[in-house]
This record gives sequence, structure tokens and C-alpha cells, in this order.
Amino acid sequence: MPPALLVATGGALGALGRWAIGSFSAGTAFPWATLGVNLIGSLLLGVLAAAFSNGAMSRDAVLLLGVGFMGAFTTMSTYSFEAVEMGESGAFGALAAYVVVTALGCPLFALLGWRCMSLLMS
Repeated sequence: MPPALLVATGGALGALGRWAIGSFSAGTAFPWATLGVNLIGSLLLGVLAAAFSNGAMSRDAVLLLGVGFMGAFTTMSTYSFEAVEMGESGAFGALAAYVVVTALGCPLFALLGWRCMSLLMS
């Protein structure tokens, strides 16, 4: 399959996954869905990166799952917009928590995914 088609297919599925998760928490004051997909996506991307690094995943699988699916499933733009909305509404405590948990949690979850997969493969 051509690389662009792998990325597009993964992207379509990732976007649908994010939409499905987002529909469950629509209308909540705190953006739990965005935080959840970004943390889960970071964890899974760490798993995929470790698998690829150890030769257990092909380049095509990385394009489909890593670039396509995870690229569309996780979302920096929605995170940024929701942070601005919280600030504009005066929810500064929630804004601070959201920014800190996202900024620290996503890299930590990626590291956790990487380490867990590396341990499983050793």
C-alpha cells in the first residue's frame, strides 16, 4: 500500500476514535476526553516506537498506526483551544491543572509505553 494511503487510513480511524471518545464527555466542564486521548495516545506511541526500534514493527505499520492513527487520535489543537476557553471563562485552577497534567503526563506516558514494551521484548 502506498505510504500516503497508509497514513490516510490510519488518520481516518484515529479521527473516528477521537470523535467517539469525545462524544461520551461532551458538555463537561473539564476536557476529560482530550486529556484522555492525549495520555493514551502518548502511551501507545511509546509502545509503537519501542516495537519499531526493536525491529518488531515494520515501517508500514508505523505509518498506519503511529503517523496516521496516533497523529489523528491525539490532538494538540483541541488541547490548545480548550486551554484558551478555560482561561477566557476564568477557570484558572482547572486551566493550570490541565496544562500541567498534559505537559508532564504525555511525555511520562510515552516513556512508560516505551519502557514497558522494551521490557516485554527483552
